[in-house]
Amino acid sequence: MATIQIKRRTTAGTGPLVGTTGTVKAGEPQVDFSGEHLYIAKADKTANTSVPLVESDYLKIPGVAKVNTQIDTKITALNLGTASTKNTGTGNGNIPILDSNGKLADSVVPKIAMTNTFVVASQTAMLALTSAQEGDVAVRTDLSKSFILKASPYSTLANWQELLTPTDAVTSVNGSTGAVSITLAGLGGVAASTYNTHVASNLHLTEDQRTVLSNVKNVYISDADGIAVAPSATDYTNSVIIDGLVYVAVVDSNYSPTRVSYKLGIDKTKVLMPSSIIDGGTY
Repeated sequence: MATIQIKRRTTAGTGPLVGTTGTVKAGEPQVDFSGEHLYIAKADKTANTSVPLVESDYLKIPGVAKVNTQIDTKITALNLGTASTKNTGTGNGNIPILDSNGKLADSVVPKIAMTNTFVVASQTAMLALTSAQEGDVAVRTDLSKSFILKASPYSTLANWQELLTPTDAVTSVNGSTGAVSITLAGLGGVAASTYNTHVASNLHLTEDQRTVLSNVKNVYISDADGIAVAPSATDYTNSVIIDGLVYVAVVDSNYSPTRVSYKLGIDKTKVLMPSSIIDGGTY
């Protein structure tokens, strides 16, 4: 029986049959045990100095180890992250994918809705809120109550949960309920007319307080046609007799509260008096 052997490189070989000598036939396989590749000639070719055999003359089939190394090298070159090793899906450890609307499924990321408030006048109007989403609130003016949509669809009454009124709210005022109008008499006080009469009088004041109030005066000093107004502080200084007026505060403790009076007069050294002597000169 004949033995058919595939051409092969020696253990010292580093690649396919290349060089300026040798002949290959189309489809002829060659094994490189050192490089762990299988080479299959693409066409008939005889090597010479001008046209040597080169690696591109062969279909190169790498071994498993070489394939793994090449894949690892490619992954590193592409800078692929850990997501490249995960499966798609919605289970633990899977990478979710977008649906036809470009969104993640609700099972992956629950819907998040901004709460909107709708004011409606009836149950029918509430169940017709086509734009209502879970978490939206409907204020029913017919019941003076509010409802929140806890589940879809909006058209199902059972999906609307009534918002309860806090238990600490005011339920009555002095025993009265409903629209309560507060009056003095209703709170157990005197009649409004009696209260108004008392407020308008001084009966609630002590005798000393009445005395103080009776002695309060509204004092106002105003200018007159004969008084000139200085346009500035400098003009005032240049136009008046400095220290021409003298005043003293008189404290009278016989009053309650103590009365303070101010006495005002002209400094006689600043003006001519009947006893003044003019002894020539220019004045």
